Amino acid sequence: MARGRPRKIEARDALHSVMIAFWKNGYAATSMNDLAEVSGMAKPGLYAAFGDKEALFEKALLHYFETYGIPVFAKLAAAKKHVVDDFRDILGAVAELTTDRSTPAGCFLINALVDCAYGTERHQEVVVGLRESRISAFRDRFLKAIAAGEIPDTADVDRAATFIEGQFAAIAILGRGGSGHADLRTFIETGLRALPVRNAERAFEEGTFSSPIVRQ
Repeated sequence: MARGRPRKIEARDALHSVMIAFWKNGYAATSMNDLAEVSGMAKPGLYAAFGDKEALFEKALLHYFETYGIPVFAKLAAAKKHVVDDFRDILGAVAELTTDRSTPAGCFLINALVDCAYGTERHQEVVVGLRESRISAFRDRFLKAIAAGEIPDTADVDRAATFIEGQFAAIAILGRGGSGHADLRTFIETGLRALPVRNAERAFEEGTFSSPIVRQ
């Protein structure tokens, strides 16, 4: 009996499987044999399609951002909601991803940024570049909020954007450490109240976190 043709592996599906493996185990602990197994492609096929392990990791980082980041940042750029709601959505998306049991813990990009053994110098450059693009997107949203009168025109948008980036990273790290969705939501709502928002009582859920963390 003639053997059937081997199943054709789509390059994007293979790259997604590679991304999950790197996300879960890191760069150093993931071998080309591991990547061949999870992707369903033989090593020669992987090399031909994506390059060596270093190139595969870089492509996996970019695939992660394209898959999970771009759709969320597109909504942020559209600025169709109040600035607080937009940042609640984007930070909530990070929380959902980090607590999703169908994917590895934490955020792949944040894992790569904070773990010194998580790739090469080139990979760090890629991750830092993506971080800078996030901060730029946050800054642009704050500028739109100023134009819309949602925050004062005296607000320091650079500091505010850096603050949101810090919240972004903290949520990913907390999720990687096992924090649940409820705890992350509390963290998000508490952080959002630090933003210089006009008419803040309208921007937040009524009765939520009405007391300060520390009383004077």
